[in-house]
Amino acid sequence: MRRLCSVCLVLSIFNVAFAQKAKIHTAEQPLAPVDAAQTMNVPEGVRVTLFAGEPDVQQPIGFCIDDRGRLWVAEAYSYPVHSKEGKDRIIILEDVDGDGRHDRRTVFYDQLNYVSGIEVGFGGVWVMSPPYMYFIPDSDGDDIPDSEPRVVLDGFGTHANAHNIANGFAWGPDGWLYATHGRTNWSMIGRPGDTDSERQRFDGGVWRYHPTRDVWEPYADGTTNPWGIDWNDLGDAFICNCVNPHLFQVIQGAHYEPWRGRASSRYAYQRIDTIADHLHFVGLSNVRNGLGSEAEDSAGGGHAHCGTMIYLGDQFPVDYRNQLFTNNIHGRRINCESLRRSGSGYVASHRPDFMRSKDPWFMGVTLACGPEGEVYVSDWSDTGECHSTRNTRRSTGRIYRLTYLKNQLNQVDLRSMTNEALVDLQLDKNDWKVRHARRILHERFASGDDLSSIHGKLNQWVESHSETSRRLRALWVLHVTGGLTDERLTELLDHPDPNLRSWAITLLCEDKAPHAKAVRALERLARKDDSARVRLSLASAAQRLKPDAAWPIVIALASHGEDSDDQNLPLMVWYGLEPLIHDDSERFIQVAAETAIPRIAENAARRVIDSNDHRNDGLSQLISLLPQARQPEAMLRGFLIGLESQRNVKPPSGWNTVFRQLRVQDKPEINRLVVQLAMVFRDPLATQSLQQTMLDRDAPLSQRQIALQALAKHRVAGIEPALIRLLDDKALREQALKALGRYASKQTDQAILSRYGGLSDSEQQVAVQTLASRASWARSLVEAVERGQVPASDITAFTARQLVALGDSSLNETLKQHWGEIRDTPADARRQISTLQKSLTSEKLAEADLKRGKALYTQHCGKCHLFFGEGGKVGPDLTGAQRTNMTYLLENIIDPSASVAKDYQMEIVQTDDGRVLSGLIESESDDVLTVVNGIDRFVIRKDEIEARKSSDVSVMPVGLLQPLSEREIRDLFGYISQ
Repeated sequence: MRRLCSVCLVLSIFNVAFAQKAKIHTAEQPLAPVDAAQTMNVPEGVRVTLFAGEPDVQQPIGFCIDDRGRLWVAEAYSYPVHSKEGKDRIIILEDVDGDGRHDRRTVFYDQLNYVSGIEVGFGGVWVMSPPYMYFIPDSDGDDIPDSEPRVVLDGFGTHANAHNIANGFAWGPDGWLYATHGRTNWSMIGRPGDTDSERQRFDGGVWRYHPTRDVWEPYADGTTNPWGIDWNDLGDAFICNCVNPHLFQVIQGAHYEPWRGRASSRYAYQRIDTIADHLHFVGLSNVRNGLGSEAEDSAGGGHAHCGTMIYLGDQFPVDYRNQLFTNNIHGRRINCESLRRSGSGYVASHRPDFMRSKDPWFMGVTLACGPEGEVYVSDWSDTGECHSTRNTRRSTGRIYRLTYLKNQLNQVDLRSMTNEALVDLQLDKNDWKVRHARRILHERFASGDDLSSIHGKLNQWVESHSETSRRLRALWVLHVTGGLTDERLTELLDHPDPNLRSWAITLLCEDKAPHAKAVRALERLARKDDSARVRLSLASAAQRLKPDAAWPIVIALASHGEDSDDQNLPLMVWYGLEPLIHDDSERFIQVAAETAIPRIAENAARRVIDSNDHRNDGLSQLISLLPQARQPEAMLRGFLIGLESQRNVKPPSGWNTVFRQLRVQDKPEINRLVVQLAMVFRDPLATQSLQQTMLDRDAPLSQRQIALQALAKHRVAGIEPALIRLLDDKALREQALKALGRYASKQTDQAILSRYGGLSDSEQQVAVQTLASRASWARSLVEAVERGQVPASDITAFTARQLVALGDSSLNETLKQHWGEIRDTPADARRQISTLQKSLTSEKLAEADLKRGKALYTQHCGKCHLFFGEGGKVGPDLTGAQRTNMTYLLENIIDPSASVAKDYQMEIVQTDDGRVLSGLIESESDDVLTVVNGIDRFVIRKDEIEARKSSDVSVMPVGLLQPLSEREIRDLFGYISQ
């Protein structure tokens, strides 16, 4: 699944993806630090120097730059293990003579554990060290801590794996301290001593903390493992994600892909996608061995990214300004992304890579722009996957400086500047000076200084400066120094610049309580403003307001049909509307009927179903509004999704009238959806019509498929004979095989087995899985294997495990005799890996029959995995996996459960009609469990579940190679690794 992590081969991805299991090649040693700098491939005019290298800096997990241009570096010695004694440290590196190499090194603190982020400001150092966020005071600036670290927040997750943790800090333009957070190690964040009820669960994404108000809050939810955040000239935020997709615009209150069933996004339904229009790998070879090839270079070097920098310096050529830079971990390079406005947001396209390293150990982590527009990049310096969970050599680490047409840099010390001089820096071309000057002014205001004297000039710039970026800079300084009142911000809602209006909205709603006049003005903008950017800010702000203030804004935003195809607005408006169902369900239903945006209509209808209002009168109200609704088709889709698991739902009042009204419309899609909804209500006329359509070979195939799926989905009684007849109808045979699994018919097993030899490979796989779902059918299946009617090789490892889950000892014994052991022990796995490593040489793989290998892949892997655009979506996309690394492939295929995250554990479910299903949990609500495997997707009501068990093994089955011959294994691996 591309949106999870395309590098990994198996469903144990989150724990294995970042763990380099292949042996380190002794011939591939790191270049010397100076040599690594001198051999980097960079654009003409760019010079790379070694700012610091081992032993002066080691394991640099992150760094920031202080007001004197010094680098504060967090060194993560403990990674990837939480040690009992803190040994991570913070060092300060200073280039006194400006020649590009540090001259002075100071150890500031050396008792940290598992450090992952650092920033300086407000009289000390802010440190992320999960499970803690610390503040280490140094009020006199003597580089000696005034006291031991103070725990600001705690509860940051460390429970799942070594990575995917809370990380990197950065000061936002609004004065908040922002940070990114991985998805796997979710957190329960609070202050020291808070009870569980006082804490807030955070599932990953972006969060922020206010240094003077002592407030923390989630900012945006989702992505997989973001690492680093930065802002462009307009104050729009961006993050890079360590795995695909690699780049997102960060919008306050947004939910991002992927989801994986977290409660924080349960009612988001859909999540905002990446802004990148490209990938940085082509999947043609090992992500390391392919480096340097024309195709890989052109694509960008690899799937994994770390560090985010929007270049806003004044040293590099002007066309780099507002472009995004990120480290490409496998590509040993710095990618450059071109950001361009599109609708309410951005689209990112790949520019030529900014730097490529010849050092095989280069692993960039953090990027930052310096006081004179120079760029610094830290190098973890190792060869492990992503964050080196093997950490092969803890003594390495480098920081490089990149300059353009400059060798010598001047010293800076912004702390010594007057308030007026710091204000004047807001017009500087180098945003490093702008940001630091703004934060220093914020600190002085927070300490009690009266800064009213600077507000006049700043207000003048807000009104009349010719450049938007300068107007915004002035606005942000006014905000952090107490120069903006609600009245002033309300006035700015009428500013001709939409960027000023947008930020005025955001700042008005920062404390979640704008005054009544401001709320009326926000409502007016929501109705009339012609800027998608402004409407996006309103959608974010609505989530922060009390219901009385949020309602009119959301309703107005939902009326903008022109936003239906915007990449952000339909979902952002929905995220603002969804919580309001608890305030006024009738008003919520009215919005569903009146909105001009289909996505909102669909989701609102679905949400009413999920709220259980259909058990009262919510569904009846929605149904009654359907004929007059602006988006009836979308509402019908929402009904059907919400009622997906329901059977025998009582028809709401007025249904017959609405059914007749909608059926006479000359709109085929609405007719189709109405008939499907009628099935949910057990409408006898709809049932009869669908049965006729299903069996009518002259009817359009798509209509027949829809009819079959609708009838089977709702387990309409008495259609088993018709489904068996359809086993002889090639067009619907595979769907009929799946549908038969829903009925406990005594004729099904023999009906399938008698036709087995005439089924296609794909149909045979569905047939085998269907037969494996019920004990009586499974016995017939195993007997067919015993007599040779069904080849043992047709039983995949997944199906074999499904058979074992039935709990029939005699069946298992017969299966063992004809198929083999169901699960290897770790020792067996190691022996098998060792044996195959020796036999699957490059020479042997060159002899592979790729056509046969593709057929084997389709049979054993393709049902779950995408491969160059083809296959299933249960598991990750294999296109970008390390497919030529034989050790990596073998370890993940033979022993996939060696390390498996909870999200990827297999679930075994037994229903009350005797069916046993196993697979991966796609989603779960209070009433419904959705399970997927390589054959089908099962939506199961919880009241129909007889028993349920979560296995500690990956849904990727052990024993996948068990039924294959030596030649077949060669062909399979030859095809995968081509």
